[in-house]
Amino acid sequence: MSELRLHTCGNATLILEKNSVPILATDPWLDIHTAYFGSWCTSHKIPKFHFELLQKVPFIWISHFHPDHLNLRSLLKLKAREKTILLSYQYCNRVAEDLRRAGMKVVILPPRQFINIEDDLDIATFPILSTVDSILLIRFKQNLVINSNDTSWDPSMNFIKKEVAKSKSSLLLKLAGYGDADMINIYDEKSRFIEPIAATKPAPGFLLTSQANKLNCTHAMHFSSFHKYIRKDSLWANKYTTPENDLTRGWNKNIGYFKQFSSILINEKGFMKLPSTYPDKNDIAVQMPQEYGDNWDEELSFMEEKVVINYLNKIEEINKNGFSIKVGKKIISSDRFNIKAYQKYNFILNAPRKSLLRAIRSNIFDDLLIGNFAKIIITNKKTLNFRNTLKIPSKYVDNVRINDAQELKQFLWAYRNSYDSKLTLLKSDLKIRARDIVLSNLIKNTKLLGKLKNFYQKI
Repeated sequence: MSELRLHTCGNATLILEKNSVPILATDPWLDIHTAYFGSWCTSHKIPKFHFELLQKVPFIWISHFHPDHLNLRSLLKLKAREKTILLSYQYCNRVAEDLRRAGMKVVILPPRQFINIEDDLDIATFPILSTVDSILLIRFKQNLVINSNDTSWDPSMNFIKKEVAKSKSSLLLKLAGYGDADMINIYDEKSRFIEPIAATKPAPGFLLTSQANKLNCTHAMHFSSFHKYIRKDSLWANKYTTPENDLTRGWNKNIGYFKQFSSILINEKGFMKLPSTYPDKNDIAVQMPQEYGDNWDEELSFMEEKVVINYLNKIEEINKNGFSIKVGKKIISSDRFNIKAYQKYNFILNAPRKSLLRAIRSNIFDDLLIGNFAKIIITNKKTLNFRNTLKIPSKYVDNVRINDAQELKQFLWAYRNSYDSKLTLLKSDLKIRARDIVLSNLIKNTKLLGKLKNFYQKI
């Protein structure tokens, strides 16, 4: 009788072991490596047993480009050049190209098609084009595991629900917490810090089981949620991370519970918790900004300023709204900027020179935002959704390689057609538009936003 063992460790790493043979791992990010310009590390160490399994797996699936999921140093440490990297199809295969340049064998899997990788073990993956992310489904003996890491599944909602309906047991692995894993370092026009929604501490158990309930999953486990801030200028953000002892608050008892970092036996009878050792806390040292070449007082050279201006120019070629960037004491804007157009520039991004230039030149602008050492300064009292504007460089320019408004139009057409249901597309569009309006108008009303977040999950 064949059995499958599923181990979870690190941040978003699961390991599949079939009949004591390691088969597949996902998103390996080792506890000895930092991410986001030294701002993040894993909250816990990876146990030796799991590390040894990671070294032996022949397949590694990568969900998306963020360094807490695709960490090149961790891949190289695990000798990933001797393994096969599995990726979902994307509109732009930037990740595949980058990994191949690094000397790795990459296979791009077709969307929503199960692939047999070992006897009765099948996997399927599909992209979330709007966030350049992807989801993995694991099917074994009428049991289904859904690795949703830190993304949504709207474009393939029907596909997932059909697979869940055919399964005896189903387990959702997903991020659900206060909400610090985004740009939350935001200040108003008077340089006052704006508390993020994370300050309201929404119930993590309720958030996760609400998502599991939408898919009719039988079980759920917190996943892709285990990082902490270690860079000197982002340590403040640890206040808004989700503590382990609060993860079950609000848990729907109709959804089976597996504690984070669990090992699970999967067979004909369903899921069963296996004995396992809870990982130790990660004690990596605090990182100084200077270790990453950052000095907040350092100015850009004339040629470096041109690099920033050209980047801002490209953003405005794609999007009507723009923003400025402050480095040292100087604020840099696009060539199109003028006093009359100032009302369009609702915010300024304040970032240190070295990390900013690396983010632009290496096409990793999102890393600058998620690290939460850079700052957003809102410059007027008008409503805005700065996240939509920042999506242009962080998602479309860097990861989809869009250069102008026409290319953006073509991408959005492909994105809308990636949905497996026109009705789901309509609902998703309405949901996103409503959320954007609320965030734009209530950005400074943290308590109300926290209540609306819970209501949003209920509906």
